[in-house]
Amino acid sequence: MKIAFAGTPEIAATILQSIIDKKDHQVVCVITSVDKPSGRGRKLKPSPVKEIALENNLTLMQPDSPKSEEFINEFKNYQCDVLLVVAYGHILTEELLETPKYGSVNIHASLLPKYRGAAPIQRAILNGDKKSGLTFMKMTKGLDSGPMSKRFEIKIEKDDTTADLTSKMASIAAKEVNKFCSDWPNLIDSLEEQNETDASYCPKITRNDAVIEWSDEAKKISKTINAMYPNPIISIDVNGVGINLCKSKVNKKLIGDPGEIIEFNKDILAIGCGDFAVEVTELCRTGKNKLSIKDFYNGAQKLLKEGDIIS
Repeated sequence: MKIAFAGTPEIAATILQSIIDKKDHQVVCVITSVDKPSGRGRKLKPSPVKEIALENNLTLMQPDSPKSEEFINEFKNYQCDVLLVVAYGHILTEELLETPKYGSVNIHASLLPKYRGAAPIQRAILNGDKKSGLTFMKMTKGLDSGPMSKRFEIKIEKDDTTADLTSKMASIAAKEVNKFCSDWPNLIDSLEEQNETDASYCPKITRNDAVIEWSDEAKKISKTINAMYPNPIISIDVNGVGINLCKSKVNKKLIGDPGEIIEFNKDILAIGCGDFAVEVTELCRTGKNKLSIKDFYNGAQKLLKEGDIIS
């Protein structure tokens, strides 16, 4: 199969790399988002998909507008059999989706029709879902509403972060994608329409979602911390020290005032909530690498102490 690939983040890069490594199919072009400013210096940073494309000398397109006639005409020149889309981040026109010989396929990070839209992984964790999954579907002009081909269910653990669940999904998709592409021409006539009555939508995550009220229940706060890692991430300030919270769980054995550091040692960092406590299991100083509690404590025991209040 001659594949055109459209994607942007790490999960898409993992799937693209699998297609390249397996060599069952020819990647005729790669479409990804334009480079974005990143870090304190706001230097332009390429997407993970762009990095994979450049490393493998693949034809790369980064249109300012994927809806432009110029881009669509250029895309048609590659005469691909299928366009495979994974978290590209932009709406594609019906004309472009119907250009490939066998149409276009989206690998969506939810069990459709639940969680159509931009942030299915984060929303599943925020809502406390016990399972999520992947859906391979034919793309139509509607948002994630096309007929489905295959679905893969994935268990969500209580302390799974968005990074954890994304990694699980990337691993399964990378394993399944090559066979799926080979089978796709024979699967088109046996697709399952989505049940619109079961459909739900999840808007894009913003900084407003990454705000914690420590008077809330510990369960809600823990889910928010886990859903917001790695981006946009929950940041707190203690005694002027900026700290990013990366992973957490509920601790029902400890109780303290909301926002109070109840316990802090090499084994535990517990923060009071409206009912119980949140136990932070992974964190980092702002701008630094993620650490376990033990490693963080070794370098920060003089910065924080029990009884401190988070602001």
